[in-house]
Amino acid sequence: MTRKINRIDRLARQEEKDIIKRILVLSVVSVVIIIVLFTVGTSFLGKIADSVNSISGRKNSQNGNENTFVQIPVIDTVPTATNSANLKLSGFSADGNSVDLFREEEKVATAKVQSGRFEFGNLVLKDGENDFRAKAMVENGSSSDFSQLVKVTLDKREPQLEVTSPSDGQNFSGDNNRIKVEGKVEKDAQVFASGFLANVDSSGKFDVFIPLVVGDNNVEVKAIDEAGNTKIVKLKLSYNK
Repeated sequence: MTRKINRIDRLARQEEKDIIKRILVLSVVSVVIIIVLFTVGTSFLGKIADSVNSISGRKNSQNGNENTFVQIPVIDTVPTATNSANLKLSGFSADGNSVDLFREEEKVATAKVQSGRFEFGNLVLKDGENDFRAKAMVENGSSSDFSQLVKVTLDKREPQLEVTSPSDGQNFSGDNNRIKVEGKVEKDAQVFASGFLANVDSSGKFDVFIPLVVGDNNVEVKAIDEAGNTKIVKLKLSYNK
């Protein structure tokens, strides 16, 4: 039993000595590394870094178009519909020397960027819907992704307007000189009767009360659609107390 204990003690002392030796060796190596880094090593590492940057720079130069990020331009808000064939588009571009404008997939114009702004004047619209997108361009040939889609509809047709009440030539009498004008108009259009704005529901039905004067009254009912087109219905009404 005593021999076994002595053997264990010897092994423990030997292991302790080995641990101390490893600690001393690691300490010496660490000191040497630190000295090298603060003398020759710093300059050597700098040279390695310069070499890596040089190689990386050449690679980026060869593949410049792929690695250059260009911010997407922003087109200012425009009406969704117009009755004019000519349109002006403007916007903001944080990057790029110029901005290319596309209708569908076709490039239709190029504008220079000045103080972060660009402008396309007198764009000719085609009948119906026109879809525009823009790209910012830089000198090395890189470009941004497409901007958000802008839709503009060219519409020159007058809106549909029907006045169902009153009828042309109708006579009114009594103490109340206010009458109700009713009818139907196309979706999203506004209606005015003798300058008074009518209420228009989601189905296009409208109504508005207007005053009459004693005698003959020329009433004008006007509809204005989103594109600015108008249609007028004229009524001749009479009123007596």
